[in-house]
Amino acid sequence: MKQHCILFLVGHRSTEKKLLPGLQRQYDVVTMQTRRDGMRVLANGPIDLVLLDVLSLRFDVQRFCDDMQRSATCSGIFLLLGKGTRLDQMPRAQGYLRHPFSARQLLSRLARVLPERRGEIADWRGLRLDIERHLLLWDMQQVPLTPKQAALARVFLRVPGEVISRVQLMQEVWGTDYMGDTRTLDVHIHWLRKSLVQINAPFVLETERGQGYRLVSREDEP
Repeated sequence: MKQHCILFLVGHRSTEKKLLPGLQRQYDVVTMQTRRDGMRVLANGPIDLVLLDVLSLRFDVQRFCDDMQRSATCSGIFLLLGKGTRLDQMPRAQGYLRHPFSARQLLSRLARVLPERRGEIADWRGLRLDIERHLLLWDMQQVPLTPKQAALARVFLRVPGEVISRVQLMQEVWGTDYMGDTRTLDVHIHWLRKSLVQINAPFVLETERGQGYRLVSREDEP
């Protein structure tokens, strides 16, 4: 299934370099810096979301959004704002984040704005998650997951190699940051690890003591 397509308008190379790799793991991404180039991209093909780094852009964002609507190329809008930017002075958008934030935080927020399409597959180095059917696949093998296990696997596949805290996992999978009883998370981590073993996948969920967990490939081990 085709991925969602994002137009990322950003004026600072450092911001682009920080965010683009994570975005490209989940979406088809086109990056541009100018208003004219952004409008050209919108005119040439369907864009599901326009991601505007307002802090770095050198054109009038409100004018750009007005032109986008007038040209019948209206797409969803997501704003990346500075700390002091007033929302009432910005165009209406489906969501926003204020700098500073991590690539993982942005992906988590975008996932709410751009839900997975039916039949979509999350994939990293051949380890695949069939999101709709809750199947974890490697090579010619597959194992069924519960909905919560699948949601947990999806979080790790979204940012492979990055440490994800226990609080973040509770927020994204269970919708809470309550850590009074962590047995539920521990059990689901255990079963997800067991599922990776069942399909002989060369990946492990490493525990980073005091920090959280991360999905890594055994092929990267020295």
